[in-house]
Amino acid sequence: MTVACAPESNTAYPVGTTTVSCTATDAQQRTASCSFGVTVAAPPRLRLNRFMAFGDSITVGEVIVPSTEDLLLTPTAQPYPAILTQLLRERYGSDPVVFNAGLSGEKAAFGDRRFPSTFLAYSPEAVIILEGANDILYSDPASGIAAAELGVSVMAAEARNRRARVYIALLTPTRPGRRQIPLGVVQAANDRLRQVARGEGAVVIDTFTPLLADLNGNIDTDGLHLTALGYRRLAEAVFAALRTDLEAR
Repeated sequence: MTVACAPESNTAYPVGTTTVSCTATDAQQRTASCSFGVTVAAPPRLRLNRFMAFGDSITVGEVIVPSTEDLLLTPTAQPYPAILTQLLRERYGSDPVVFNAGLSGEKAAFGDRRFPSTFLAYSPEAVIILEGANDILYSDPASGIAAAELGVSVMAAEARNRRARVYIALLTPTRPGRRQIPLGVVQAANDRLRQVARGEGAVVIDTFTPLLADLNGNIDTDGLHLTALGYRRLAEAVFAALRTDLEAR
């Protein structure tokens, strides 16, 4: 018996549904036919592909140098923007790129001065702002939160005025250590960042809750910076938010 199909076997099918018709012929030339549909789904795609991750040492991706009493920091080989790029490309192909525009030790109150020139250097379509911890760490809580709120607000407005999609990431949780910020203070700051996002038409990315579930695994021994696992969890949280907001349907 022979079977002939149209389109033939090994044919490359276009996106959508293609009807395949097959006819079987036996030795006595008797035939029987059938047809079925082959559906090819279009690969997922993002509406935007150029992202700038703007922030402080959490964006740089610093981790604690062992045996330095939690004092010295060094960049990890896999900061969250690099992991985020990998996650985006695994799903959407080679187009997405995330530029790491982090600066260690920066306060949001000063980041707003660096932001315009950095934006021009990368020309992103979307900006992810994760900053404000240093404003709080090196000030009293009320003043630090106010400074972080103002700095992030200025950066968000600058990005919006340049027609970029704006994402405001919440400050990550802390645990006891040299650089700890009380969790209640972090949560109060995040409440203010949510207000900034509403005022600027930005998308809030909850990077606090996913890391809170495993503080010892996600937060380094100084109490503030993330572990390698923590940076991956951070990247996954940002990836999920971008996918929800930007994946074309």
